[in-house]
Amino acid sequence: MGFFRRFSFTILLICVFASLVFLPGHTLAAVTINKVTVTFHGDTTTTKGFTWYTETTSSRSDVQIVQKTGSKQPDFTNAINFEGRTALSTNSSVSAGTGYPPNPRENVHKAEATGLKPGTTYFFRVGDAALGAWSESGTFQTAPLHGAFSFIFLTDTQAKEKDEAILSSQTIAKALTTVPRAQFIVLAGDWVDTGKVETQWDWLYGNALPDNAKASFLQTTLLPAAGNHEKDTNTFMEHFDIVPAAGSSTTTGAYYSTNYRNVHFITLNNNENSAEYADFTPAQIQWLKNDVRAARAAGYDWIIVNMHKGPYTTSNHATDADIIGPNGVRTRVAPLFAELDVDLVLQGHDHIYARSKPLKAGAAVPAKKVTELLNGKSIEYTVSPEGTIYVIPNTAGAKVYYRNKTIDPNYFNLFEVANEHPAAAYGADPADPTRPVRGQIQNFMGITIEGAKLTAVTYEIDQSKNNAQPYIVDQ
Repeated sequence: MGFFRRFSFTILLICVFASLVFLPGHTLAAVTINKVTVTFHGDTTTTKGFTWYTETTSSRSDVQIVQKTGSKQPDFTNAINFEGRTALSTNSSVSAGTGYPPNPRENVHKAEATGLKPGTTYFFRVGDAALGAWSESGTFQTAPLHGAFSFIFLTDTQAKEKDEAILSSQTIAKALTTVPRAQFIVLAGDWVDTGKVETQWDWLYGNALPDNAKASFLQTTLLPAAGNHEKDTNTFMEHFDIVPAAGSSTTTGAYYSTNYRNVHFITLNNNENSAEYADFTPAQIQWLKNDVRAARAAGYDWIIVNMHKGPYTTSNHATDADIIGPNGVRTRVAPLFAELDVDLVLQGHDHIYARSKPLKAGAAVPAKKVTELLNGKSIEYTVSPEGTIYVIPNTAGAKVYYRNKTIDPNYFNLFEVANEHPAAAYGADPADPTRPVRGQIQNFMGITIEGAKLTAVTYEIDQSKNNAQPYIVDQ
């Protein structure tokens, strides 16, 4: 699927131990640098945010940056140094609940690197300079001032067991290999199954498993949204160093916006609620209106929304009360997206793949289309549609759903792609026959924006096909 000016879609169903340095004459406590993430923090051309966890023996938050030149390994001798802040993590004082080990007592560290050069690749490491404890080195790129760029979109990495977390981590690694020029990853929430269980964050990208997303997260930048599984107090905000909207609550997640080249990204928080708007407060909706209008006035070509519970999906949650009720997301927020001229909405939560037609006022809007050749296959570009396009990329993890069986069949006419879940071909899940078998199918998208042209490709990973390597299923 594609857009000129408004969309181009190709849809394919397709870690950080500390190296402890002992200084002469000093006996230092062992420190493990864990759960490192890099995020956008303000100006994407000059600034990055960093988050990591350690034992409470580490009280400093230090980041070292060196510009990457050629193929040389990083030398931090003359690195640029930035110092951040440290706090006891909220989960340290929260019960993980029955069936999980107690949450570890950990410090959470955050820091920002500023004054960087646009369009530049840097090496970094994080840690505690006083203790001489540092993470492995990672890399990131600052946003360029000109030219095309690509990013990866995936969602719902949540895992109930360790092996499911490994599966999600493998999807992330395969996505980065498949879309090697991706400057960042957009993830639409449900990072873990239970946000207050710190062990699950460790499964995904900490030090708990040998095959997790630790290495992947050391080589990319994240643009994260909170899912309903991260709504516990401070769970989301503590794991990512982002800049929430001024004056907003961050107890259950965060809403904020990010500018990257000619695109204005808006990340919403579905974990709020009010009588006027299910899943949102009036304050967040007013902020959304003001933010989009300011972005359009500033000349951004594209408005892309990243949210967990989207209005147009095709599985179980498509008929949830908070979606279709009088104050539901489809009822109240979707019309606003069209009114504000939002181009694309990236969704999660419903664990199936679907791509809508341009939608406005609850109906598909006719649009001109042109066909080109991409990856040896035809791709259809929608030219300047009047409505908003919605996409959900199934899940990067194990849990999947059947297509909704109770909704009016005419609803599916709003979609370009609204098929039954491909995992259905493998039968029902033995533990829950209401769902297809877990762990068989994962998906992600690679999205490229070049001026007024957006191209999205969706990849599928089938554990029983193609040596479990990604292949294109929609574009």
